[in-house]
Amino acid sequence: MSSSSSSGGSYDVIVAGVGAVGSATCYHLAKRGLRVLGLERFAIPHAQGGSHGFSRQTKIAPYIGSPYEPIILRAYELWRELVAESGQKEIMVTTGFLDLHPDRTFPGYHQNAGHFEDLGLAQLRQRFPQFQLSEPYWGAYDPVGALLRPEMAITTYVRLAMQHGAQLSGNTELLEWKTDQGGVTVNKDRDTYTADRIVFCAGPWTGKLLKALGIACTATRMSFGWVWPLRNMEAYLPESMPCWCITDEDGIYYGFPMMTDVPGYKIGLHWYGQPVDPDAFDRKPNARDEELIRKGLRKYFPDGNGPLLGLRTCMYDHTVDDVPIIDNHPELKRVTLCGPLCGAGFKFVPAYAEAAADLATQGKSDLKIDFLRIDRLLK
Repeated sequence: MSSSSSSGGSYDVIVAGVGAVGSATCYHLAKRGLRVLGLERFAIPHAQGGSHGFSRQTKIAPYIGSPYEPIILRAYELWRELVAESGQKEIMVTTGFLDLHPDRTFPGYHQNAGHFEDLGLAQLRQRFPQFQLSEPYWGAYDPVGALLRPEMAITTYVRLAMQHGAQLSGNTELLEWKTDQGGVTVNKDRDTYTADRIVFCAGPWTGKLLKALGIACTATRMSFGWVWPLRNMEAYLPESMPCWCITDEDGIYYGFPMMTDVPGYKIGLHWYGQPVDPDAFDRKPNARDEELIRKGLRKYFPDGNGPLLGLRTCMYDHTVDDVPIIDNHPELKRVTLCGPLCGAGFKFVPAYAEAAADLATQGKSDLKIDFLRIDRLLK
């Protein structure tokens, strides 16, 4: 690739947004020997979008037989490669994943019996007594489920990308950009940069970019917190408690065991929240945010419903069908889109980023991402 000179510098690829998928995209591009510039409007890492909170989960079982199967399998390979290359073993910690449902016809499991353990109520009470459950709940336990560390993953991807020659800049807002036959031009503060291509990894801000195409994307405000157990703290450690989720009439409660560097165990309610403007909404946690998790604690973790140690907000981003977009822009051939990821994308981040790097450099990817193409959303 080649690009013309400018006052700020010239690159092969500019990556706009250095959160989870942006940092991974910078890494994949730089590792291929490309000149990469990554621009992040906030600090790296930051707590303004959806890639913070110290923990994320991953599992394989529910995706077997779905279009996501090759993506989650590739993501697992790449997470393990990241751990091996960086030496940061805590990026991915195998805890198992426990998915609790009141309905045995729940999609994603009934055809995948070879990939999870089917646990009836008596087995659940014996193996995981910290969960207060009753009929008709049952559990799907994925033994390869794992806890992922988002901030650690981002900083590791950033460090490795820069070691491979990428130039990354935090607290740097992309003021304006344009493409033409010669390439991409980006204005940052008083500097101008050029590149052959640009990859947008803008998370909840992607909707503003796609508005011109008539594609609706929504950002929603979410909350989660950390609680200290009232009794039997050992039952909430990783040795005893897997990552988990519970399907409930209010949505899906989810959580994580205690970690050595974060007091308490984490719980949140996975739902679609309140639509917000990502540049203008109340980020401060409130009493309603706490009550959302307290309701789940009272119902499922009475022994764990102790002091609140922390409460945070974040954003999910959604397309109308809640399927991510990983594709080249339909009208601007030098633009690649990696997002929105629709509130459940962190587990797939390494594979999504690899596919975005493929699209930016080759125009296609060997990963099966046709169902993530943007044309399904175009009017």
